[in-house]
Amino acid sequence: MRTFSCSFVVRFADTDAFGIVYYPNIFRYFDHAVETLLRASPYDYIGNLRASGAGFPALEASGAFSAPIFVGDRVTVETDVEEVRTRAFRVRHRIVRGDTVLATGSEVRIYARKPPGASAIDGLPLPDELRLYLTVDDVAQGMPPPSP
Repeated sequence: MRTFSCSFVVRFADTDAFGIVYYPNIFRYFDHAVETLLRASPYDYIGNLRASGAGFPALEASGAFSAPIFVGDRVTVETDVEEVRTRAFRVRHRIVRGDTVLATGSEVRIYARKPPGASAIDGLPLPDELRLYLTVDDVAQGMPPPSP
């Protein structure tokens, strides 16, 4: 399956009074890695979202934090696509600083749209070009720091 990595320098705005990344921001880093992975694919993620309203909300998210991440650290989010289903895919993340693992996590993302006036979302089959992209190995991209 696809592997993906992106690096950035931790911003002060992501940290608490001690200069340590505030833990919900770890999930923002995971989210940004998935968005960057989708943008690197041949599937027009943003264009399709604007045209049809179909996107990739999280069904599951988990994280574990093993070392503090400080303002100014250059970190890399390593993301592995573990499973591609009919309507969803599962990824695992590792945030590292050099050889030190700082945090790990996983997400399941569903391809879905909320019909106008509906109170729930409808799962949709993953587009073929995205399915193919997610199941092929190895791509690396630079990642700008997540915006606040």
